[in-house]
Amino acid sequence: MCGIYGIFDTSTRIDDHHRAWAEQARCWLQHRGPDGHQCFDLLDGHGLLGHLRLAIIDLEGGAQPLSNEDRTVWVVCNGEIYNYLELREQLINEGHQFRTQSDTEVLVHLYEQKGNALLQDLEGMFAFAIVDERKRAILLARDRFGEKPLYWTPTNGGQGIAFASEMKALRTFPGVDLRPDVAALSQFLFLRYIPAPRTHVRGIRKLAAGEALAIDASSGIKRWRYWEPRLSLNGTGKIPDRKEAVEEVRELVRQSVRLRLRSDVPVGAFLSGGIDSTAIVCAVRELSPDAKFSTFCASFDDPMFDEAPYARLVAQHVESDHHEVHFSSAELLKAAEALIDHFDEPFADASMFPTFVVCREARKHCKVMLSGDGGDEWFGGYREIFSHSSWHGLRRTAGVNRLAGGALEFWSERWRGLNLLTFLSKNDWELLYPEREHDPVLSYFQPDCREEADEGLRELKERSSYHARLPYPYSSMEETASSYLPEQILVKVDRASMRSALECRAPFLDSTLVRFVTSLPLHYNVAGGRGKSLLREALPAWVPPQIRWRQKQGFTPPLARWLRCELRKPMEEALNCNLHSLQVIFNREPVMALYREHQAGRDHSDRLFRWFVLARLGATC
Repeated sequence: MCGIYGIFDTSTRIDDHHRAWAEQARCWLQHRGPDGHQCFDLLDGHGLLGHLRLAIIDLEGGAQPLSNEDRTVWVVCNGEIYNYLELREQLINEGHQFRTQSDTEVLVHLYEQKGNALLQDLEGMFAFAIVDERKRAILLARDRFGEKPLYWTPTNGGQGIAFASEMKALRTFPGVDLRPDVAALSQFLFLRYIPAPRTHVRGIRKLAAGEALAIDASSGIKRWRYWEPRLSLNGTGKIPDRKEAVEEVRELVRQSVRLRLRSDVPVGAFLSGGIDSTAIVCAVRELSPDAKFSTFCASFDDPMFDEAPYARLVAQHVESDHHEVHFSSAELLKAAEALIDHFDEPFADASMFPTFVVCREARKHCKVMLSGDGGDEWFGGYREIFSHSSWHGLRRTAGVNRLAGGALEFWSERWRGLNLLTFLSKNDWELLYPEREHDPVLSYFQPDCREEADEGLRELKERSSYHARLPYPYSSMEETASSYLPEQILVKVDRASMRSALECRAPFLDSTLVRFVTSLPLHYNVAGGRGKSLLREALPAWVPPQIRWRQKQGFTPPLARWLRCELRKPMEEALNCNLHSLQVIFNREPVMALYREHQAGRDHSDRLFRWFVLARLGATC
């Protein structure tokens, strides 16, 4: 895990301004790689690769940039190639010579063998840049699932490129266009995050999960997706029976954990006592029965949000060195604005606060952590996927949507059945895409900006239309894996962990495991009003019912209360002062109305936190 940056432009030499930028980029990315730094000039002064190292594998010999035997192919990589030992053995048998024991070195030799097609052979989390001096070409790529970030800006009319692991390192690049991207801002207000390729400024873009970008001396920038999540309605290939599927899931989870335990530094795990983290911790103990192993759990003052008792049960059985990280709201919010700013882009997931605090504590004991991210996406763990799953037939019956919608007009919010009635009132498209939110989002923009804001919303609708080729909830599962997972969940984990120089690995984001799970019919995972049926059954026999059959409990702090108490003053300052500086784009009146209603008792915390985050743009511009 590291920070990378660089420049590639075969028509323009690197000058003093570019070198000054490279030094600034090193400073901005220092938190990602505190163990070492190197920056090399390439291509006779037309290229530059920089790397800040967090040493995990080959502590003595793995410094980057790394090259092939004749120093014509160079690489910098942020992340880990988990199957590097298998690839290394193959490449040695084919005559390649290695200088180090680093996982990253396999990239240059595999590129020599396969060129850009090397991406299909990699199992890992990564964002890398490979420079080919013979072809005068560069290849940038992100891993399939989007665990590691990569931002870029075009140079010299698209003939060159500058790139970095975080957006903050590109903001000072000479000539970058920092004007607001209004379409991206409308997407943020709709989603809580900005999906690739946009950022909130026009001149900086980001690679999507499973995307690559290439430039050579004869052509400009080319981008393509080499992998995307694809679900099938009834599964694919030969469908195993349920018992076989459970056994295969159990074995594939073990295999994935085995790969992600490869490290020359201590590895620990986050443990909430939920299904995902319990499955991973159990696999670790099965693979390493006698090893010392640390687990970490967040503990909240409010028992409604506290999962520590469940985590304690699991930790006691696997005999891990367990740490409960207890904190109050005051401790969480102490660095709220600084953490929001650290994300560089508008990002409104309030669970960033406890995630950061737990990562900071874990870093005192470990350099690498295993997390349960991805379990909900592939095993049907989100409530909207499995709740009311037995009612889809009735919902799709002619006339039911209209009847349920009519009944809702007279239904009190205090009466039982409101959620089911709302579900029955919607067709598949309405469950997938809340188009009714378009007009409220557009009302936040000044009239002169609404056409551009609408462009951003039309992009989102077009993407959802593709997923709508599948019936609900398949469409929602595919969209969640395509957007919410890489753009919100994994962004949060990367920024919160790397701020403390901590590497997080996610065993559920394994291509073999995902390929198997997504080949199965939905009812294998969604059954009896619960999600994750296969994963629950795959847990060891000793796991008690209160763990095995737990409902999902999000890692979410009490945001509604915060905005009425601890964050009330900062929120009012944000709306009255910081947001005022963005008035050329935004109309403050609808926002102020939301805030007044929230203080009067309604819960608008989700929307208001987005505005709290956006207002930081006004404070930092």
